[in-house]
Amino acid sequence: MPFVIHPTLAKDSVLVGRSGQIQIRLMDDSRYFWLILVPETDASELHQLPAELANELWRVIRQLGHDLQQHTNADKLNNAAIGNMVPQLHFHLVARHIGDADWPKPIWGAGGASPLSDAAKTLRINSVQNWIGNL
Repeated sequence: MPFVIHPTLAKDSVLVGRSGQIQIRLMDDSRYFWLILVPETDASELHQLPAELANELWRVIRQLGHDLQQHTNADKLNNAAIGNMVPQLHFHLVARHIGDADWPKPIWGAGGASPLSDAAKTLRINSVQNWIGNL
């Protein structure tokens, strides 16, 4: 059966690229430079991933986390695989800055997203695609 992205992830983010069986998506939220990594699997928890896919996910998290933090000069990088609202396994990488809209509180459930302008979305997509090229 082909992999199908959860409707909420499809609505809130755009597919930027892939690394193996991992979708790399950009959240459509101008408040934060926010990536979502989605393993193309029916596993709903990290511990359910096959070892090879788990290792690939960890490698992508580490590299894209590094690239995101360097690119944005983030004070902190938030990493999470929560899944309370969207049960499909996905991993968040969010660049945070002291003084941002919700600092120092978590961003989940805090206010509504502010969509990216077309120009900002294009710039972010281009940056992430460059990083993917180095994976």
